[in-house]
Amino acid sequence: MSVDYPAVVTGEGSIAQGIVMNLTIAGCEVESPSQFPIGAHVSLRLDPPSARPPISIALAIVRWQEHDRFGLEFVRFEGDAKEQLEDMLNQRESSSTD
Repeated sequence: MSVDYPAVVTGEGSIAQGIVMNLTIAGCEVESPSQFPIGAHVSLRLDPPSARPPISIALAIVRWQEHDRFGLEFVRFEGDAKEQLEDMLNQRESSSTD
């Protein structure tokens, strides 16, 4: 799903601010001037709009990178983050088909 959410990626001894461009329950695409090596283990904090609480992905793996974008595969969520993400994705899908 195409989105435009601010996010912070942390790992490999650095912190990167970015924008999540595509988002699914399995992973996302991040646009950021900072890059992480393919295979790097990182965490992601996603700040969705509409006064929703931030969503924390405890562990994600960098699967690809191209210019100022990279792809993350979600491995482990923190707390109820997976349910939050599923709810948010389901609500966006249902509102876009109305």
